[in-house]
Amino acid sequence: MFNVRSSLAVVAGSLLFASGCVAAPQGEAEGELAVAEDALIWANGDEPSFFWSSSTQVALRRLASSPLVNANTGLLTTTPLLNSVQGRELLHYVVGCALGPGTKVSTSVPAVSFEGAIGLAPTWKAGKLGDMSSQRWVTACLLQTLNGIGAKVPIRMVGSHLGLTDASAKDAVDYPIPDATMFGNLFDAAKVEVFACADSGAAAACGENWSAFARLRVCDSSPVCGITLLGPCQGDDGIHCWRDDLGKPVCRTGSTVYEEAISTYLDATGFARLYPSCGSRR
Repeated sequence: MFNVRSSLAVVAGSLLFASGCVAAPQGEAEGELAVAEDALIWANGDEPSFFWSSSTQVALRRLASSPLVNANTGLLTTTPLLNSVQGRELLHYVVGCALGPGTKVSTSVPAVSFEGAIGLAPTWKAGKLGDMSSQRWVTACLLQTLNGIGAKVPIRMVGSHLGLTDASAKDAVDYPIPDATMFGNLFDAAKVEVFACADSGAAAACGENWSAFARLRVCDSSPVCGITLLGPCQGDDGIHCWRDDLGKPVCRTGSTVYEEAISTYLDATGFARLYPSCGSRR
């Protein structure tokens, strides 16, 4: 049994924040905001083909090597990601995942700013994203926001970080279908590793076809997708992820254990949209 206090309702390719604060680019948000279960739905997904491009990955690692906010200017640290719509969309996920509610980050672009929401790496605001645990948390969060399908599907994210605490236990009832667990580290230049495995709902309905839908979701058409799809989290080839005593996901690859893993849950409508050809859930 998972702990409903360790979950956060989000959107696949977007985030459902219990805090009431939204990390959308101010002055540019194109999606509609709607109140639902004491949370705000942020309805625009991150684009995998842009995310996985080599230039974007280099820009993310360079951004992580400095504080998110320049101490001299009080603005977002200079980054080429500010120069495009896709880059600014990614930045609003970066700031939303990393910084906590009520934290606003202004930029050098007029009328464009970002707000924190989850707080998985709050120290990144004033210092580089240096510690491995913070790098892993931000990685797992960014992976879960990828959506190459183009559907606005609400999902619930579960993890052991306090930033993933949900204000509404009702979310556990409304989003009961186990979807996928993602983990890894995008920011360790010496060893970039990112992984995804299918939790029981997707694994049961899709079987071997799960990887095709997961690849569309997290990779889209990108020829340089960096994620490794492991198959079922608990499958014939071994147990990749499990739940600890508090119901939080923990994962392993080889001898490396990731406590900084994030699992997602779907409602029936969302499951049908993310996995349209997998058949009925069983």
